[in-house]
Amino acid sequence: MRHRERPNSGWTRIALLAAILVSSLLISFNRGEDRQASKLETATQSGVAPLAEFLSVPLRGIEDFFGSFTDRAFAFEENERLKAEVSVLRDRQARYENLAMKVARYEAILGVDTETDVPLKKIAARAIGETDGPFVRSVLLNVGAKDGVMIGNPVMSADGLVGHVINVGPASSRVLRLSDLNSRIAVASARSGATAILAGDNSPRPKLAFINQREDWILGDRVISSGDDGALPRGLAVGEVIAGEAGGLRVRLASRRAGIDWVWVSPYTRVLPPAETDNIIEEVQ
Repeated sequence: MRHRERPNSGWTRIALLAAILVSSLLISFNRGEDRQASKLETATQSGVAPLAEFLSVPLRGIEDFFGSFTDRAFAFEENERLKAEVSVLRDRQARYENLAMKVARYEAILGVDTETDVPLKKIAARAIGETDGPFVRSVLLNVGAKDGVMIGNPVMSADGLVGHVINVGPASSRVLRLSDLNSRIAVASARSGATAILAGDNSPRPKLAFINQREDWILGDRVISSGDDGALPRGLAVGEVIAGEAGGLRVRLASRRAGIDWVWVSPYTRVLPPAETDNIIEEVQ
């Protein structure tokens, strides 16, 4: 049995054919009038472009506004975190100032000075080379007596203690490095306060000798100058404790780089022992 056709199916076919015919005519017309259509399109674009540019300004503003929500949220969180850090730092500063006042009061009562011995003044210098001589590991500096350098002054690099001045001329000086065989300085563990002697042996990692309280030294301890010998101020960064041979301890120097360029000399007046005398001081009764 054939399906019964809908009443409007004929009109639909007619409309479809008409649409196809009109489309074909328009395509043919456009092909023949490419030049005119091009002029029309150009004129249209010229008129629409300023309007589009004018409308894009608020649209871009709205887009940037909504797009900055994430940045605003991040900035807010960062601001809150910084506020918390500032609060902690203010609390620490208040505690530090309180402790500083107490220490100053105790120093006045006891007549002692607990301030660090590291001098604030620094003399900038440049290493100009190494020379052959009795010291295997030494450095020449381009500063001398005229600049205020004295024998025994500690010499620091950006990483830590390099050595101390052993010879001074008018415009130059020689520094004995910590790794030299002739170098001996008093050091301490910054963690436990245990003391020892850092003895150079011409190797890049000098050894710890005459260790006091061996159980208080562990690998990884930060080594500083102890100032016990009076030759160097206390608190200069020296290096880090590492394992040596046969259970010994050595120090990986903070200034272990082979090349030393810029350094600074710290004018430090070493503590000298009292002069020996043959005179016998008799007790006055």
